[in-house]
Amino acid sequence: MPAANVSYPYGIPVISGTTITVDTMLNEPTRVTQALSDITLQNFWADRVFAFPGGVEGGAVVFDQLTINDLYTTRDVQNVEPGAEFPILTIDRPTPLVAQVEKYGGKWFVTDEARDRNNPQQLTQGIQKAANTINRKTHQKLVAILDATITAFGGALTMAGTDWTVGTTTATSALTPAGQAAGDLAKAQLVADQAELGVDYNLLIINPLQASELRMLYGDRLAGILSDNGITELISTNRVTAGQAYLVAEGQVGELRIEKALDTEVWRAPETQRTWLQSDVRPVMYVTNPYSMIKLTGI
Repeated sequence: MPAANVSYPYGIPVISGTTITVDTMLNEPTRVTQALSDITLQNFWADRVFAFPGGVEGGAVVFDQLTINDLYTTRDVQNVEPGAEFPILTIDRPTPLVAQVEKYGGKWFVTDEARDRNNPQQLTQGIQKAANTINRKTHQKLVAILDATITAFGGALTMAGTDWTVGTTTATSALTPAGQAAGDLAKAQLVADQAELGVDYNLLIINPLQASELRMLYGDRLAGILSDNGITELISTNRVTAGQAYLVAEGQVGELRIEKALDTEVWRAPETQRTWLQSDVRPVMYVTNPYSMIKLTGI
């Protein structure tokens, strides 16, 4: 029996260790979904930014978003004498927000000739490209949600960094600690600590250009420098604009929920002698704690 593992977070099994014909794949759409999920989850990092608490019903989620005034109660705690009544701690209630479920999907076809000849090219290319596109769309949406929240909060969630390119073209002896990339990471955490946000930024999400600059700057010292600044993982992705970066407290920024897991439908169109495959997934993402992230600009 082939080994199986459960995919996360789009929620379908992945089967390995078998050889399957094109005809079998088209007759059993779940196998196509399995292949899609396996590819989609490569370089999938949305679940590192957002927690994955479960599903959603009704096409939308009503949620609360933390504001700076929510960090403390409006009335301080007091010394309570024996037998005395405790003071009422007034808590401001934020205005509920709504996040709508979205549907990502598309379709492609396999000709009867490819099916009859067991030529997998059309099928595998379609699966590969559909999976890559769903992955890209998910992370494009994630970054757009982060940026929309950052814009709504003005400058509270951004920090101007230094130009990391300068460090790659300047002698190390001419650079001050504050003028290096590591200095930006330290200053970002300082902002959170001084504001008493109670978060530790441990994920660094950057464009591949900045990832390359970090490697050129620090070489085999990079892992230690990231660790010294509390960074447990560097995520390099084209979904982040070059010259920008996000520092994130893993799993604390918000939530990713799935109304409908990745699924595939298959039908044959006899008028064109094609078999169509159509796959889709319905996720929703939203920010509940904006202060679990900070955006670096100008790096």
